[in-house]
Amino acid sequence: MSITIIRNTGWQGTGSKIQIKVNGEKADSVMENNSVDIELPEGKAHIKVTQFGIKSNEIVVKEGDIIRITSTRLTRMSFPLILIIQVLTIFIPKFKYRLTIFFILCALIIISIFLFNGFHLSVYDRENP
Repeated sequence: MSITIIRNTGWQGTGSKIQIKVNGEKADSVMENNSVDIELPEGKAHIKVTQFGIKSNEIVVKEGDIIRITSTRLTRMSFPLILIIQVLTIFIPKFKYRLTIFFILCALIIISIFLFNGFHLSVYDRENP
């Protein structure tokens, strides 16, 4: 009894593996644009993934399922948002205030990635890819 997990999360986090947990236990890991087959201990299991504290939703899978790992919109938008914040803070006249606002807003974006799901798991539908 096994499932296949396909990772397609984009450029963010491509330098490291995503850890796959089956029923709360680490089962395997997968790199970007790769797939891995995982043996299930039972007929159904709960799957979740993490990478450096960034987590995903948890889904129930069964034998033969193909699971896709993708990035959430928040994760995809985090880097461009930080760049936009950096550009907008140029218009603040005092360097001390500019730096303070930049770090506070960037910290809020980074904290939100850890509070909300950064990855999304879904069962691949062969009929509607």
